[in-house]
Formats: sequence, C-alpha cells, structure tokens
Amino acid sequence: MHHFPKITIGLVLHGINPHLKVSLQSLVEQDYPNCEFLVRDQSPKGEAYDFIKKELPNLYDQIQIEKGENLWHSGGHNKLINKMTGEYYLCCSNDMWYPPHFITAMMKEFSKPEFKKVGSATCKLMVWDFKEYRTEHIDASHTFIIDSCGLGIKKNHYFYDVGQGEEDRHQYDHKKHIFGASGALAIYRKQALDDIAYQTPDSKLQTPNSKEYFDKLIHYKNDVDLAYRLQWAGWPCLFIPEVKVYHDRLTSNKAKSPSLFVRILRGRKGKMKWVKESSFFGHQATLVKNFSDQFSLWVRLRTTAHQWGRLLFTAVFEPYVLKQLHKLKKHEKELIDKRAAVERKVSAQEIEKLMN
Repeated sequence: MHHFPKITIGLVLHGINPHLKVSLQSLVEQDYPNCEFLVRDQSPKGEAYDFIKKELPNLYDQIQIEKGENLWHSGGHNKLINKMTGEYYLCCSNDMWYPPHFITAMMKEFSKPEFKKVGSATCKLMVWDFKEYRTEHIDASHTFIIDSCGLGIKKNHYFYDVGQGEEDRHQYDHKKHIFGASGALAIYRKQALDDIAYQTPDSKLQTPNSKEYFDKLIHYKNDVDLAYRLQWAGWPCLFIPEVKVYHDRLTSNKAKSPSLFVRILRGRKGKMKWVKESSFFGHQATLVKNFSDQFSLWVRLRTTAHQWGRLLFTAVFEPYVLKQLHKLKKHEKELIDKRAAVERKVSAQEIEKLMN
C-alpha cells in the first residue's frame, strides 16, 4: 500500500482485567503507520485510567484516554466515534492479543478499490488460552479453536458467531461477504457509519457526541443491529480469513446446535440475570428495527416460529425476562424512528442470500 488511510483504534474499558496490559501493548505496537488511539474508561472510579497511567506510562503518552460514565459498549463507542479523525474505526476489545501486523494485513485487503463499497471487515478470531500466556513464548497461548468468523444469520433470525467452538480445519478460508462483524473485533468505514447514524435531536445544535451509531438502547446484540442496518444501507461486510487475532472470551457456545431448545438452553446456561434480560431485549429491538414483511413467506414463518419458541421457553424457565416486553413497548416509537432513519437501498431478497 502506497497510501495508508488513517485508522482510529477505539477501546472502551469497564475496569481492569488480567489481559489489559498485554492487550493494550499489542494494539499500540501495531506496525501500521497511521493510527490514533482513543480509549474511554467507564470504570466506577476510573480504575483503568489510573492503572494505565501508573503501570504503562509509555503507552499512556501514546493514547488519548478519557474518563466517563458507564454508557456500556454502545454509548462508549459512540462517544469515541464522534471524536475520531480517521477514515476507519477499529472497534476492539481488551481481552485480545493482536499480532503486530494485524491492522496492516487487514487494511491491505479492506482498502483495495474493489472493496470501496464494503462497510465493515473482520477476520478470524481464535481462542486465546490466556492462562498459558508467557511473554517469552506467546505462541503457547494460541489455539486452533475458532472463537468467531463473523456474525451469521439463519432464516429464523437466530444470530450466531460463525464457526464458534470448531477446530480450524481451513473450512472458513474463503474471503467473502458475510452478514456482519462481531462487536468484539470490527473495522468500520466511517462513511458507512455516517450513512446509518441516527441523528439525535441535539445534533441540530452541532453539539459533540450527538450522532448515534451503535443503538444506545441495545447492550447485547448491538453489533447484530449495526450489521443489519449496514446491510440494508448497501454496505456489506468482508471476512478476511488470512488474518487472525486471539480472544479470551469468557463464555462461548457451539455455533450449530441440533434444535432451537438446545441452542437457547446452552446459550443461556450460566448467564447472569441482567445479561439474559439485555439479550432478550436486544434481540426483540433488532427485529423491530430490521425485520421486513418483504421477506419470503418461508423466512417469515420460520422467524415467527422461532419467536414463539423463545417466548415459550422464557415464560417457562425465565419468566422474569418477560418484563423486557414492557421496556420494548416503552421505546417502541424511538425504535421505529430509528428504523426509518436508515434508507433501505437493497431488497429483502438480497438480505436473504446471507441467511442459512
């Protein structure tokens, strides 16, 4: 590449975890020559900010870091995207190890002329066995187990991480357009993000941080909603299989389970109450904003059956989660307004091509 588009690396922190020092170092030490680093610490007492300043003074001098209230993943990244000066936004996590050539390798593909209409990109996220990590031999912590090869969507609107839990046997080695990128690791084209941004009322006053990219109402499945809106707006997602990063996700599920019941039961095992509630609300809100009656009868029937299955499961095993339906009703008008804010430039049939 003779031209190096500017990349804004955005990281939202909610405290200190064992990975933070290693993960942040691997980000700052990228060999890509045109980066800016924006970090937002949303810890209750600014613990991450203080840790970085004290334990990583050299890195502290190379990043722009701010403290702020906890706006969760969506609100935190919205703040950073509104501040960015790059052409691309790297939405990343602090529980990953990034090879030094990661951004260079991603941008070598993403910035090619034939991909100028691609809105986002992701790569292979592999499981990082952090307990095996040693600074003198980091390869010991790298596994051959896939964490995610991007977001997938089934015809019944079940969303999942492609390949999760599978051994990498080169079954996902084809560069192609996919449904979306996981919020754990995605590079977004700023032009695409602006195309689907929701203009909050105070944006007319030109106040800072007024554009909403990730939906601030959605804490879980916010990446799914963003991926869906980008697809509707004609900004596909590119999967780049030759690039790998390593992720120590706390929980993961097998991507493909034999039945709806097993998928839901396995996916919810061990999750905290508020996580289940947020996940339920996020799924329903995503459908309100993105489902279309222009989908084929088969997709509409399968989605309806899936919805009733989820509701029945929830009513029997987790009835407290159903109170999220009241929250959904409360925000219905806002969700509908956000739905209308995205111009649908592709047909429902084009979206269906991404479903399996």
